[in-house]
Amino acid sequence: MRRQRMIARCVRSVRLGILVAFAAMALAEPARAQAPLHERIDAMLESAHPAQPAPLASDAEFVRRIYLDLIGTIPTADEARQFIDDQSPDKREKLIDRLLASPEFTRHMTTVLDVMWMERRPDKHVKTDEWRAYLHAAIAANRPLNELVREILAADGVDDALRPAAKFYLDREGEPNLLTRDVGRMFFGMDLQCAQCHDHPLVDDYYQSDYYGIFAFL
Repeated sequence: MRRQRMIARCVRSVRLGILVAFAAMALAEPARAQAPLHERIDAMLESAHPAQPAPLASDAEFVRRIYLDLIGTIPTADEARQFIDDQSPDKREKLIDRLLASPEFTRHMTTVLDVMWMERRPDKHVKTDEWRAYLHAAIAANRPLNELVREILAADGVDDALRPAAKFYLDREGEPNLLTRDVGRMFFGMDLQCAQCHDHPLVDDYYQSDYYGIFAFL
């Protein structure tokens, strides 16, 4: 049974790799021959996981949700009214673009990433102000999230310019088991604490080998 589960995981990985490869090929085509990126993403998800989507949110629901998601506050009454009264067919896309370009988005995402990755831990080796300034600069520069995470996970605290990025490691005292659990939770979406001692008793594909596979790099 264990061997069958491992084979199934490999098959899923191969399928995902093929899907990503085809997506990369699609992205390499001339832009004028492509549908908008969000439509291509929707099509990929629908083909991989067909399901009935929820109905489109109303304008009132949308404007409240998008403000909370992107800048962390609800719109003012005037902002909400102006959006609802707007009859432009592309008003949602325009609002998203405007909020993403706002300083409030950079501030909010700095807080979101700080709390998510550091969980309000007290300062030890790197000051929170330095860490938040590092995150703020990365978000303001529109750096890809995968690039930012790679830099954080590769930081060693020796390079003064990148020392704030090492807060993730240094303020956890470099403790490998704590780091393994936190990397699993925060970057893989997997709570691997049980897998430190044995295969997870309740989740079929959380193995002890997964835990120590991450542990080996930390």
